[in-house]
Amino acid sequence: MAFIDRTARGRLGHRSHDWPGRSLITCWPQLQDLLIHEHRRLNDGPRDHVLVLPEPTSVEMATRVRLFLTDSGFGVGVLKRRAQPLDGEAADGDNTYRRLLEAVLDTALDAVLVTLAEPLDAPGPVIVFANRSLLDQTGYGLHEVLGRSPRLFQGPETSREATGQLRQALEAWQPATMQVLNYRRDQQPCWIELKVAPMADSSGWHTHWVSVQRDISARVEQEQLLAEQAQALAESLQSRQSVG
Repeated sequence: MAFIDRTARGRLGHRSHDWPGRSLITCWPQLQDLLIHEHRRLNDGPRDHVLVLPEPTSVEMATRVRLFLTDSGFGVGVLKRRAQPLDGEAADGDNTYRRLLEAVLDTALDAVLVTLAEPLDAPGPVIVFANRSLLDQTGYGLHEVLGRSPRLFQGPETSREATGQLRQALEAWQPATMQVLNYRRDQQPCWIELKVAPMADSSGWHTHWVSVQRDISARVEQEQLLAEQAQALAESLQSRQSVG
């Protein structure tokens, strides 16, 4: 196990303090049967389930978990909301608000991506939401991006200087704006204007990164064409002056 974030530690309590570096299955045996039955289905996207874990008070409580593929294997999300009762759903008001918010974001022309805030190292801040514009822009299906790192969109000519600057901003919990070359699912390059900002909970703890990106490939290509034309004109004038 590589990492346990603050929310998961809060839900799991003392039992998770010595988990990093150990096998998740040995730490959480209830997951083994679940993963045996579900691991193939994860290729179609994250799967939500409810597990019963003994609380520190020895009172059994329902814990909702989300299984998903990551860049380096699989992840288990421990959702903050308790599942009460075991087979119950979230309150209708919560579901309605969430659906409304997702519907609004799906109408946005700009691509919107939301990741967990931690970890920055592999497997990276995993994607938990992508709107329709993001999927249209990249060519990926929703099930292919959820649980993955935004590194999924990087390629051989993505600027390491730009991604390094972005990481520095993330480590300082600062918003960042930049232009970066990403790659679509078909490996076609795509220049985007990227704006990333941290999102905090009520206690002030940063929990997510919200990324808004716009395809500026046409603008960059036009700028490059104008630069090439200007360079060609300058070389032509210099050549004429030399001959004269």
